[in-house]
Amino acid sequence: MQLAGFQKTEGGIDALPLDDLDRAREVLITLRVTAEIAGVGLATSQETYIGDFARDVIEHLPGAWTAKVENYARAVWQEDLLSCLWSTGHVAGTLAHHRVPHTAILRRDDGAELTIVKDPSQSVYHVGALVPLDVPHEEHVTAPPGVTVAADASSAARTIHTGLVPAYTRAVLHTRASDLADALAWAHETYPAGTVPAPTPPLLADAFARFTASAPPVIRAVRDLSMLTEHDTAFLNLAESIAVAPAPDTGPVPVSPHPDPLGWWLTEGGDQLVGLALRTVEHTPAAAKAPRAVSPVRALPPAARASSPAPHR
Repeated sequence: MQLAGFQKTEGGIDALPLDDLDRAREVLITLRVTAEIAGVGLATSQETYIGDFARDVIEHLPGAWTAKVENYARAVWQEDLLSCLWSTGHVAGTLAHHRVPHTAILRRDDGAELTIVKDPSQSVYHVGALVPLDVPHEEHVTAPPGVTVAADASSAARTIHTGLVPAYTRAVLHTRASDLADALAWAHETYPAGTVPAPTPPLLADAFARFTASAPPVIRAVRDLSMLTEHDTAFLNLAESIAVAPAPDTGPVPVSPHPDPLGWWLTEGGDQLVGLALRTVEHTPAAAKAPRAVSPVRALPPAARASSPAPHR
């Protein structure tokens, strides 16, 4: 195809630009002749190319998204994608039980990734979320269920935006909140109120750093999913201003309305944020109901858990 004049895209697809129709006709004629010489058969299809469908979908999705196509010439490449899939339902079943030649990957500017898989027997697409690379793994968190969409980009985007994206946001929120709860529980067990030595112990500083890293996306998710009271709004504004501050003795003096960010996290702020996040998860439709086990006393803080390994895509 490249010999005939097709151009290979970043996704590895041989494509023919249609901005110059005369040139396109020449390339197609050359392709037919080249195929005859090589003894290769050509077959046309009326099916929409999945990359075109994906690009049309992101045009209707709120936010900044990009789309690319991944080709699975080898079954092991498809298995790599399946190992990265977070969603359940038809999208998981299709990848597990059918040979899929290619899929589309949608990526939002905050790192969220979705995959679009063409149904092998119907004119519909199955869409699911991929495991986020920067979120700790929590087995008790219910994965966001996949959705099935029609072959209409506008309708598909609406289903993704109102169904899959909120479920993904809720699942990520649940995961982050659980991780923050574990780190805070260790801090309370190791340093009861009023017993934090100076300078701040490195392990405690690390636990607080996990809070400052995870709090901003947790706050954004709570705002997106919750009907907040005035008290909740005021607390989130305060938490947002404190979350950017490093623990004492671990960095530059923070610009914060609170004189003791670490103490605030230990005595009130950490529990309040975790509680508000978990209430948001519980009161959002289709939220996970799995109970959390009480963590035993630990000698060291729980390390930030790595997410499931992902293939190089």
